[in-house]
Amino acid sequence: MTQIIDWLPEPGEVVEFQLAADRSPVPHDVPASYFQRAHLRLAAARRVDGQRQSPWVAMAFDLAGRADLDALTDAWQGLVRRHEAFHTWYEPGTEDLPGFRLPPDSVTVHPVRVGDFTSAADLRDHLHRRIDQQTSVGGPALLAGVVRRDTASTVYVAIDHAYTDGHSLALLFDEIRTRYHAARGGVPIDLAPVPGYLEYNRRERERAMSLTAAAPELAAWSRFLTAGDGGFPGFPVELGNHGHTLLPGTRIHHPVLSGAGARAFRAYCARHGGGFAAGAFAALALAQWEFTGNDVYRVLTVVSTRTYPRLLPVHGWLVNFVPLLFRLPAAPTFAGAIAAAQQGFQQARAAGEVPLHRALELLQDGRYAPLIPPMVSYLDGRGAPGSADYLRADATVLTGPDSASGVSLWFNWFPDRADLVVNMPDTPQAAKGVPQYLDRVKEIMLTAAASASASAGAGPVP
Repeated sequence: MTQIIDWLPEPGEVVEFQLAADRSPVPHDVPASYFQRAHLRLAAARRVDGQRQSPWVAMAFDLAGRADLDALTDAWQGLVRRHEAFHTWYEPGTEDLPGFRLPPDSVTVHPVRVGDFTSAADLRDHLHRRIDQQTSVGGPALLAGVVRRDTASTVYVAIDHAYTDGHSLALLFDEIRTRYHAARGGVPIDLAPVPGYLEYNRRERERAMSLTAAAPELAAWSRFLTAGDGGFPGFPVELGNHGHTLLPGTRIHHPVLSGAGARAFRAYCARHGGGFAAGAFAALALAQWEFTGNDVYRVLTVVSTRTYPRLLPVHGWLVNFVPLLFRLPAAPTFAGAIAAAQQGFQQARAAGEVPLHRALELLQDGRYAPLIPPMVSYLDGRGAPGSADYLRADATVLTGPDSASGVSLWFNWFPDRADLVVNMPDTPQAAKGVPQYLDRVKEIMLTAAASASASAGAGPVP
């Protein structure tokens, strides 16, 4: 993930793909998901306060040569009509977040030439401004376009985070390229209809409202909250944000393992009773104990709520925070911590269908989570559609400028590497302490990978 302020795309001719409809939107009665409600309300409140808000995520990737506008237009129109996330929305200006939809066959896409850019910085600033504008208005909160060049063209798309997640961006990357190449080759493409996220929203609300504080599904949340002071855990190093307010954030990329190193690390974890994710959490917990003496590791982690195969092709924000909690064994070692982390991870995942905000409503007298809860996310992106082409296509996930009250971490495992993306408050204390902590986490993981490689006779891990 790259902040757009750190992205410098090569200049070229910019063309946007603008949506139009020949019918008016109609209301729908499906309530927004808990995550959508929190996200849309925060974004609206920050805009009212006059703060620049970039509540979107984006993807950019390259196509060979000068992009065929007719083929790209056809690709975008097919995608927008097929997926509910691109023709339904919630209006963020009122408390109840009314929902609207456009009939899919009423939506058309048209290329609009914006102009030529000769400066990478000017192009980046233009795209940032346009994305902020287009993803903060009513209606489909989407901006799609292409920077055309003779050697390679960069396709970009941004959408309000309320309607997309990392899995959805991978689906988009694969489908747009599939549709584009089919259109260029004059090959008919007939992709099957897919469910929409509104069906998921309705089921989530029905399940959540049937819960009580005594429901067994809330047991993991209860243990998590009572293990601390009733709130959320802090970070093992000083961040310089004692008020836990939302501050300007900064982002760092922390390379951890090569592709071979990641596979060796996974093999080491398997020998000690866990998977890659358990190993990553065990490394975080062991480093925490070394820095603070605290042998209880608590953190929110992200899980996909695409729990049924039919939800896999759905575009939307289908995730949840779950409460990870485990205690290190006596005289902690990394090998000994992995099984404890695996057990804690499995228990946390059992709470995957209980929305974070609903759990806190029931267990904390209606108090809600922090505006942006600190968390650790693990994503195995090796099997995502089209992932083998990410490097060749220079696929990049973009976000707006960060805000942070605590530290959020994303462990990402791709075919060629495993890395760590970190979002933290932009304070001197965090700039000093967070990298020190993460260096120790990386050292633990590298040592384990090297041990596994040596045992297998593969030599040292690069």
